[in-house]
Amino acid sequence: MKTKIDVIIPVYRGLEETSECIISALATLDMNLANLIVINDCSPEPALTEYLRNLSAEGKIQLLENDVNLGFVATVNRGMKLNTNHDVLLLNSDVEVANDWLERIQAVAYQAENIGSVTPFSNNATICSFPNFCEDNTLFADLSVVEIDNLFSQTLNNTDFVDVPTGVGFCMYIRRDCLDKVGYFDEETFGKGYGEENDWCQRAIKSGWRNVHALNVFAYHKGGVSFADEQDPRKEKALEILNELHPNYQPDVMDFIAQDPAKRARLAVTMKLLALSSTANILAVSHGLGGGVLDHIHQLASFTRGKANYVLLQPTSGSDVKLSFFISGALLQDNIFIDVDLDYASLIKLLQYLNISRVHFHHTMGLPTRIWGIASDLGIKHDVTIHDYYHINGNPSLTDINGRYCGDKDNMDELCHQHYPIPVSSEIWRENAKVLLAPAERIIFPSFDVQQRFNNYFSLPQGRVVYHSDNEANLFIDDIKPVPRKDSKLKVLVLGALSREKGAEVLEQAAMALANRPIEFHLLGYAFKPLKSVTTYGQYNSEKLDELIRELQPDVIWFPALWPETYSYTLSAALRSHAVIIASDLGAFKERLAKRSSSIILPWDYNEQQWSNFWEAYLEGSYTADSEVMQFSNLSSPNFYSQEYLSFPLRERDSIIDMSFDINIFIENQKIPEITKEAKILHRLARLKASKKLAWLARRIPLSVQRKVKERILKKTKS
Repeated sequence: MKTKIDVIIPVYRGLEETSECIISALATLDMNLANLIVINDCSPEPALTEYLRNLSAEGKIQLLENDVNLGFVATVNRGMKLNTNHDVLLLNSDVEVANDWLERIQAVAYQAENIGSVTPFSNNATICSFPNFCEDNTLFADLSVVEIDNLFSQTLNNTDFVDVPTGVGFCMYIRRDCLDKVGYFDEETFGKGYGEENDWCQRAIKSGWRNVHALNVFAYHKGGVSFADEQDPRKEKALEILNELHPNYQPDVMDFIAQDPAKRARLAVTMKLLALSSTANILAVSHGLGGGVLDHIHQLASFTRGKANYVLLQPTSGSDVKLSFFISGALLQDNIFIDVDLDYASLIKLLQYLNISRVHFHHTMGLPTRIWGIASDLGIKHDVTIHDYYHINGNPSLTDINGRYCGDKDNMDELCHQHYPIPVSSEIWRENAKVLLAPAERIIFPSFDVQQRFNNYFSLPQGRVVYHSDNEANLFIDDIKPVPRKDSKLKVLVLGALSREKGAEVLEQAAMALANRPIEFHLLGYAFKPLKSVTTYGQYNSEKLDELIRELQPDVIWFPALWPETYSYTLSAALRSHAVIIASDLGAFKERLAKRSSSIILPWDYNEQQWSNFWEAYLEGSYTADSEVMQFSNLSSPNFYSQEYLSFPLRERDSIIDMSFDINIFIENQKIPEITKEAKILHRLARLKASKKLAWLARRIPLSVQRKVKERILKKTKS
């Protein structure tokens, strides 16, 4: 039977956050349903104390004040003991709530007789986080708390909840009958806080009660404000105690993470946002190999943030494709998987529901060919960006089996096929490519060089040369004066993931030949094999590339590519540095470096001796360029992405939302991929740790080490 609710806010510090919390609670609470009780735990901030006393004097809150600092656990217990016939809602002072949040939480609490606690979604609530699971998120899609909570209440209802191994204390509803059975938080064991709600929830489960996650409510949690100062030093000790009291706790949490039963709710809300969005929604089609293509899509999503959202379609295996979501420039963690052969009609219905107004093909490698016609099936136009040479003959780099460019030879197709075999002739391959290219409204070439190569095989009057969006941001340093070397050795830096095509062996040969000279070669990235005489730093975060280059302070950045690069994001990073740039006269390098001083273009097919001779001459300062600076036409659309890219018409909303299409049913019917190998490992580790025989071993491993292992495996499970 439902009772009145005491909403309890323990406060220690943080005037701004506390006032925002209380204001949101006062604006949303029905005082016939709830009491708003604020407990000041002897705050060291006089302004905060004065603010609370004024609210109390105005009759807006019931204020309790601790004479001495009791800490979070004892403060919360004091509030829960105040009215022993009321349910309680524990609310952190850095939380904001909206709409009829409390009524919905209470409705979930009474969906079953044995529900003891209820936790809503939040941006920062570990296993109840949204949009990304087990992460601290910013507010979704730049929306307000009211707007996000409305999405949840409109998409899901009071019967939508899942069992969780623990509630999350930022906003946790506790039924009085459960509290009477389980008791209060354990002050003696958990001191001033951390782990107390986890312990309580585990005790509740052992007493036959359920902790559930309400899927139709969202609250904003700033995180770690009121009691933040005391949190971290206690955290590791509290986790040790928690694991000793409840050895099943971590394995149960890992089981929940692996199964992720709330994923369907997160997806439903994400897709409801897209369906109702007033911005352009674009289907970006790509291969599943990452690299520069995915970098471009990421950058494009960021560049058009607030103006466009993206649904990314990529092949996985067989006829399966994966849908991912870029909302307000950020790639979300959750995906949808669809078998195109078996469920293409549902894919079309979903994309119509999501208000897709444009299809942008970035790559088709590995895609079911049926996807090529998806724009026509949606009744909309499509664009194509050319990222490599795959459409010419199936060989994306136009290189032979030795990784060297073969495009200037009469038997180019034959040499290319030895490296990348295809099931049909090159002529048939190109005819098939026309099915995608010819009807495209816009074909976007990221350099004049790649356009010229395609014009040798296709008639593409709708083609236009458009440098990637980073060019429009005006981030490049066009005219530089190199910084003098600080030591006697010349530092040469090569960037990226080096294959044969990108010059890995050229780099190694030069480094070995000059091993005894005052020059050192560094690879910020990795190669397809270990490189001798080269200092290799390994994979890097592309967002930190500029910073890493600054830290290394190279004299020269070298691009020894053996294939015609179509744009090169690593060249963009080099252009933002003060280093001399040396590159091959193949592909986009010569045009992108045409206006930049302190850049040298050299023949791509230099042999080992010629490269050695060049570096010797460069060391001695005797090298002089023997070729004229290349001149290129101006871009026809220098501001394409900021001014023209989103100029297509949006679909009429009434024509695309089929009210008979139930997004929740659609998601329920989707197959969820098997638990990843990494998740299975994490699960086994947790189970072993919980076993009595191995508990002694687990105690010898510091929790900080255990957390790092868990974080690395969790990161793998999300990728």
